Amino acid sequence: APQRSRWGRCHRCCGAVSQNDPDVQAAVAAVAGALGDTGRILVRESGTEPVIRVMVEAGTEEICEKYVDQVIAVIRDKGHLA
Repeated sequence: APQRSRWGRCHRCCGAVSQNDPDVQAAVAAVAGALGDTGRILVRESGTEPVIRVMVEAGTEEICEKYVDQVIAVIRDKGHLA
């Protein structure tokens, strides 16, 4: 099986659970659809600190970084980052 790259970022989030935001959900679904069977995305908030983690696994680091940045941009635009 081909080896996959992983890329993730943590950002301080403020207040509301961004995972429940319809626009964030749509962005995550769009990335999952674009990756198909070639990768995966995980977005989760920490249970112990005000941090949201966005992680992508794909064929190259460039693809991973592109999709992580894409989802973080939506989270930021919606006001969920501190």
